[in-house]
Amino acid sequence: MSAKIRERTVQMPLLQMRAEFSPGSFNAEKRTIELVWSVGKKGLRGFYDPYYEELSMNPAHVRMGRLESGNSPFIDNHERWRGNPAVLGRILSGKLETGKGTAVVRLEDAERLENIDAKDTIRKIESGTLVNCSVGYTVYKYQRQPSVEGEEIPTYLAVDWEPTEISIVPVGFDENAVVRGKNEKTAPCVFINLPEERNKEALMDENEKKEMERKAAEDKAAAEKAAAEKARADEKSRQSEIRSICTRLGLEESFAKRMIDEDKPLDEVRKLVIDEKAKQSATTEIRSANPVLTCGADSSEKFRDGASQWLIQRAGSGVSAAVEKHTSKKAEAGEFRGMSLVELARESLIRHGVNVKGMDKMALVGMALTHRGVGTQSTSDFAILLENTMHKVLLASYATTPDTWSRFCKKGSVSDFRAHPRYRRGFLGRLDKVGQNGEFKNKAVADGTKESVTAETFGNIISLTRQAIVNDDMGAFSDMAMQIGRAGKLSVEVDVYALLALNAGLGPVMSDTKTLFHADHKNIGAATALSVAGIDVDRVVLGSQTDPSGNEILDLRPAVLVLPLALGGDARVINEAQYDADTANKLQKPNKVRGLFKDIVDTARLTGTRRYLFADPSIAPAIEVAFLDGQENPFLETEHGFRIDGVEWKARLDYGVAGIDYRGAVTNAG
Repeated sequence: MSAKIRERTVQMPLLQMRAEFSPGSFNAEKRTIELVWSVGKKGLRGFYDPYYEELSMNPAHVRMGRLESGNSPFIDNHERWRGNPAVLGRILSGKLETGKGTAVVRLEDAERLENIDAKDTIRKIESGTLVNCSVGYTVYKYQRQPSVEGEEIPTYLAVDWEPTEISIVPVGFDENAVVRGKNEKTAPCVFINLPEERNKEALMDENEKKEMERKAAEDKAAAEKAAAEKARADEKSRQSEIRSICTRLGLEESFAKRMIDEDKPLDEVRKLVIDEKAKQSATTEIRSANPVLTCGADSSEKFRDGASQWLIQRAGSGVSAAVEKHTSKKAEAGEFRGMSLVELARESLIRHGVNVKGMDKMALVGMALTHRGVGTQSTSDFAILLENTMHKVLLASYATTPDTWSRFCKKGSVSDFRAHPRYRRGFLGRLDKVGQNGEFKNKAVADGTKESVTAETFGNIISLTRQAIVNDDMGAFSDMAMQIGRAGKLSVEVDVYALLALNAGLGPVMSDTKTLFHADHKNIGAATALSVAGIDVDRVVLGSQTDPSGNEILDLRPAVLVLPLALGGDARVINEAQYDADTANKLQKPNKVRGLFKDIVDTARLTGTRRYLFADPSIAPAIEVAFLDGQENPFLETEHGFRIDGVEWKARLDYGVAGIDYRGAVTNAG
């Protein structure tokens, strides 16, 4: 038969336990302070019979409703009997943690209180003079614990208890003594005495539970610590591997940092690194004048592009518009806008880690023109910047300068400076008739004619001194580039018309020792003034030309009319008029040469009354302009600080002009 459980109910007063404020927890703005109390330790109590009290920290055993409600008072020295003057603040929140309880208290504003003692107490709390607190609590049920051998005083575990209020006290309560007020309220408390066997089981269960909870908490903390350490080690390894990969493949630190900041896993980083390297390889270029291998748009290239764009903009709207029209690549001046030439020179050195402090302008510009990167033989960034700008302006000027020769001459190419033959073979003529049983016969093609064209070199040197750079003379720099670009285009133009003007306007001497336009070549029209009738005579002359073998009429048609500037207006009237304006009787005779010419070139480079009719140069070219290796634009070479204290540019154009076939043109002295 099991032993009987005995219970008894006793009226218990409000009890207190020691507490204190957390150091440094006072928030002056919110007027809050945090308080901590330790519980679970045995304390000697002396109601009726002496006993040891132990408070259970099991949340199921503690009534936290009052503290959690935010409505419990913060009292001065547990003096509830004083009423409102004893209230110093309010408990905003309370909670249980492992082995302790906490609460947040909000203090009243001392300046708003009328009670002098309350003001003084709050100021002492704020200053840290008063730190001891006492938590008032009520126990509703104790459970006796198994007795320990040699210990006569029993131990009771509070398994149903409630913290009710918190007070500030000058001296912390002695947990081994309890003082009861004569008017203190009490509450019924049940004391439970279990049989010894049940007490032992309960004690064992409680101890095992505490041990399991303690061990679980330790295991959890250890696992969290190990996981955090592993995560830190993995992240350190990831960052190190990313930097190693980028360094081995020559990628910039900024790319590695972006991969790290974006938390990219290593597998994805490896793929992105390959993509980035492939993209950079696709944009690798080799500069011709001063070979510099550049992968992608590195900082040097960005500097040169942006600064070059700014120098072009500084040169004026005309230069800028010409460059923009000529180039498809659009660069932005960006951060270099507003910089002088000296400031750009300084920037180029700083970007290569050169200390320019204390360096005067002349020395700075001199170093910027000659400085090379560490371990390289490349030209300095500043020198390349000036060369790029010069090249862009020169090419834009060359491309946008109008010419007329290209409208009636053929563009050709030669591989060197030797004479290059231009053959005009004879024609096969018509096919021979083959009878029913006849044979196909070989047919000889008569030898044609051979002319030649030879390329020559034309060019000049322009310079930009250090003095001009220091003086920021960008206008002279850009004007020189524009002029040399125009000069390149002008050179070809002048040479073509000089060729036509040879031998009193009959052109150069051909391989047959006769001029381009010659009676034996049957390409000179009877001298007639510019008129419908005269143009028609010239048309017939051109259309009657035969192939070199004389086997076939070429049936060429005039496409371009070239004549002096003074005759241009009349020529356009003749070409566009509906009726023959030269008809004496005004009978509105139709214009028989209307629309004959696709283009009319009138130029001041021709004088007098002589005119030239050219067939389409793509069908029967009479004059060829041949460029070395087909390079139509001027070539720019740079030399630094040899003959002058600055930079020199040599602009050259290699080309030749020659008459190659008299059949494609007719002239008339007018």
